[in-house]
Amino acid sequence: MGYLCKAKVQALMQNYQSAMATYIEGLKRDPNSTIIIDGFKRCVTCIEKFKGGDVGIVDLEDILGDWHSDIYLSNELQKYMEEVAVLKTEASDERLRRMESEQTARTSEANQVQRQKETEEHLSKIQQELQQVKARQDEVANELLKANKHNEHAQNQLLELTESKERCNQLQSKHDVLLKERDTALKEVEKLRRRSTAMPCQFSLAELECATENFSTSMKFIECGVASTYQDVLRNMKVAIKVLRHDGQGHSQFEQEVAIHSRVRHPNLVTLLGACKESSTLVYESLPNGSLEDFLSCEDKRQTLTWQMRVRIIAEICSALIFLHENKPDPIVHGDLKPANILLDANLVSKLSDFGISHLLIQSKSKNSDHPVEDPTYMDPEYLATRKMTPHCDVYSFGMVVLRLLTGQPPVGIKKIVEDAMKQGDLNSVVDTSAGEWPDVHIQQLAHIALSCTEQNSRYRPVLSGQLWTAVETMRDVAMLSSQSSSSLVPEESIIPSHFTCSISH
Repeated sequence: MGYLCKAKVQALMQNYQSAMATYIEGLKRDPNSTIIIDGFKRCVTCIEKFKGGDVGIVDLEDILGDWHSDIYLSNELQKYMEEVAVLKTEASDERLRRMESEQTARTSEANQVQRQKETEEHLSKIQQELQQVKARQDEVANELLKANKHNEHAQNQLLELTESKERCNQLQSKHDVLLKERDTALKEVEKLRRRSTAMPCQFSLAELECATENFSTSMKFIECGVASTYQDVLRNMKVAIKVLRHDGQGHSQFEQEVAIHSRVRHPNLVTLLGACKESSTLVYESLPNGSLEDFLSCEDKRQTLTWQMRVRIIAEICSALIFLHENKPDPIVHGDLKPANILLDANLVSKLSDFGISHLLIQSKSKNSDHPVEDPTYMDPEYLATRKMTPHCDVYSFGMVVLRLLTGQPPVGIKKIVEDAMKQGDLNSVVDTSAGEWPDVHIQQLAHIALSCTEQNSRYRPVLSGQLWTAVETMRDVAMLSSQSSSSLVPEESIIPSHFTCSISH
């Protein structure tokens, strides 16, 4: 019974493991004791309930069995159970407080961790901003250093510019003085040049009056606006004597033609043999076949100009114009190119004449006063509008002459006729058949050359010394080889020497 009492006391103290151990010790001594076996089972049941936290006074009474009959023990047990209940309540409250404290601690710790994390992030952001500010500060410092250097360099440059400006002012003053001296020297040179203009020959007024029978009307060959031309023999030479009017315009033309012919020599320019300043008279070589206009306006004469001759004449005119335009140091513009000013010698070799409207293109001297013999039919429309003379003016007139040689028709409206025929692909209908059977290639090339030269806008006109001369030269060579009769009419010495043509063709 001692084991049984001990086990019950241990169970009362809720030391169920010890109570079970005591029951087991009692079973070893008295394995058949049903009381011990029942107590052990109840103890196991209480242990299971204790694990669930639901052990009450009834359960303890079951463990104690018939001990509850003892009043004293029952009272003590009742007190103890009340104390146990209070202790359990206190323990439960303490556990709740502990749990709340733990939860509060955990929450506080989490908040502290969060605040620490936020603080660290904020500090990291501040550090980054500080680094950016420092980097920007370094950049500003570098820029300021560069600006200071640039400012110093600019001040040095300003000082140099000031010194340079002073030197420029000094040089400008010297330049102005030298410019005035140069202009004065040029004027003196021009005066000396005019005084020393070389004449092939000087003729006296008496000599000219004798040759022309005192400028008899019967000896007069041609009379136009400012000049009368006589033909006669002078010093055993057949010559053309051109007498200009004795007024300002006649004197100006005299000076102009003398200045031009004293500068240039070309086989396709009429040769000035001499002059008489006293009477404003020019003595030229005589060309027996008259002008190209005489041939084109007369049907019988026009038939004598074969297409081979016409191509050759075109090449001769082009060569002479290139020679004038490329004159050094100053280009020369004929200014009045037309068939009437293209003369033909005994072999029908063409030569340009009448340089009264010609220009030496020196600096800005590109305008000329009105000239009474200007033919607007052959004149560049831009020149008629602006009175500004350029080589493009001769290019336009050259195109008109080519159209006349190709078609044999009068100049008025001829360009429109050829343009329409070209658009319709029927150029053969407008060519001059009296010149013979034109090669189709020559017809196309000449029409294209003529129309391009007569463009209204001078910027679109070709340069004579470029591809145009190459094409004209090739056509001339083909034409001369195509006809033995043409070769017999054109002696070898009449062919344009290579040194009188542009360098591109060499």
